Amino acid sequence: DGDAEWNGSYEELVLPPCDRCGSHGDMESCNNLHAENGLENIKNANQQPFYKTDVVFFGDSVPRHRVYLSNAAVDATDGLLCIGTSLAVHSAFRLAKRAIGRGVPVAILNVGETRLERE
Repeated sequence: DGDAEWNGSYEELVLPPCDRCGSHGDMESCNNLHAENGLENIKNANQQPFYKTDVVFFGDSVPRHRVYLSNAAVDATDGLLCIGTSLAVHSAFRLAKRAIGRGVPVAILNVGETRLERE
């Protein structure tokens, strides 16, 4: 669920920069840069930018640019190898179906049946 144990000092944590101003500092530093650049200030800690990893978690949408890149990779490949996936997630299933539709060989290495084999 995303929880993690942290036994070190919080001063050791390196946070990504604010996506609006690029600040690596605290809320005050961030607001100073916002003011200098004509951006709206952060009024409280709940308004600080939300940071997400570059991983798509189950239930999240795949960013559109990543869909385009994935489709282009499937379109350019000579074969698709699916390892350790049931292809139950629609985005992965769709890529395998796209490859098959284009006549690209698809090999699956998985324990158990996959969605592609069922449908």
